[in-house]
Amino acid sequence: MPASYSVNIYPVPTPGATDERLTVSSTALGFTTTWKDGNNKFVVLDIQDADVMVTFDGSTPTTSNGHHLYSGQSYTWHVNTADAAQFIRVSGDAIIHASPFTV
Repeated sequence: MPASYSVNIYPVPTPGATDERLTVSSTALGFTTTWKDGNNKFVVLDIQDADVMVTFDGSTPTTSNGHHLYSGQSYTWHVNTADAAQFIRVSGDAIIHASPFTV
């Protein structure tokens, strides 16, 4: 029988880890928390108040460069994705609330 690696498809909050609340305005920025600490595997985040653009390749997001994330949506990202993310608002200021999760 082949070996396999199975994880719970529903991550659980990392014990003792702190959430981050990021205000996204007209200057590109990323999370200040480094999510890769050995326990964190995923970051669950939601976009509040306004849409944002995000890039993951080191380029600066603009209103015409990046992936459009819509207000009211939530996402579950691998910690490497969250660490690489750079955000900028589309029109009004937005809030991104992020929580680290483990398996």
